[in-house]
Amino acid sequence: MTLEDILKDIESRGDGELKTLSDYYEQKISEIRKKQDLALRNLQEKYEKLTEEEVRSVERTTISSGEMEALKIVRSRESSLIEEAMGKATIYLKELRNSKDYKEIMAKMVDAARRSLGKKFTIRVSARDSSLIPQSKDLVIREEEVDPYGGIIAESSDGSMQIDLTLTSIMQDIREKLISRISEHLGE
Repeated sequence: MTLEDILKDIESRGDGELKTLSDYYEQKISEIRKKQDLALRNLQEKYEKLTEEEVRSVERTTISSGEMEALKIVRSRESSLIEEAMGKATIYLKELRNSKDYKEIMAKMVDAARRSLGKKFTIRVSARDSSLIPQSKDLVIREEEVDPYGGIIAESSDGSMQIDLTLTSIMQDIREKLISRISEHLGE
């Protein structure tokens, strides 16, 4: 073998080993790129999902805030309507004493007190309204200012029970029942 053949053989083996090493490292670089691409896609998908979840969360928060604001507006309107209705009812009650039906209303109040307290009881009523109370021997009438708008306060003969049938008290009771009914209707 000549020196030239030996050099060609070494060069040929070197080229072969270089090609083998080059192929090996190209394969390794290709595998690393595939892993990098896969990791990149996974990260992109993960951040897209996180972004979508965050967007949905912000949307829910925004919608919830909008719903709360709408509910606040509705409640405010309901409150003003209730106040308006109660204002009109209060005006009606203030004028009730001057109506032709007031004497009949007073008689019904006395009957309601009689049913609740028994035959013997005391009625406290304003001097202005005392003449409207039907007289009875079992009934004691005491004149005193019980309410600026009218009505009566009835007490059992032993003083253990009392019924407030003043127009102010009746109005408060109506107001509470009205608010309760409206709240039930609205699902609170």
